[in-house]
Amino acid sequence: PAATMAVSCDAGAPVAGGEAPNFHGHWDFLMVPRGTPSFGLMSIGFVGADYGGSLAPVRTAPVVLRKITLTGNSIHMVVASREGDVQFDGRLSGKGDFMCGTVTYHGGETFPMVAQKRPSAYQSQPQAQRAR
Repeated sequence: PAATMAVSCDAGAPVAGGEAPNFHGHWDFLMVPRGTPSFGLMSIGFVGADYGGSLAPVRTAPVVLRKITLTGNSIHMVVASREGDVQFDGRLSGKGDFMCGTVTYHGGETFPMVAQKRPSAYQSQPQAQRAR
């Protein structure tokens, strides 16, 4: 029998008056395109003062994560793919270590996605302090 998987989350409110989260690091992600779970690793780092990185799904080749924008606890990411940009729109947890939302493919199909940041002792310089 087929298993059913529902992906949802309550990302919580951002910390009031707190510093913007630092996305630098490795994130485990799960998205569910057409009902099939797809796991992978998202690596985010700085390119100058902005964020960039890559997504490496287990079953396909890595793709470039070329833009990340955060407004409050709303997060938007743009992933370059061979067929065109793929968009992620979601919410970030108050601690900045968990995100959930929707992936929109170039053809308009949408799929749920969640990501959790891996713990790390390394702390990069906050984005606000990076030179442009």
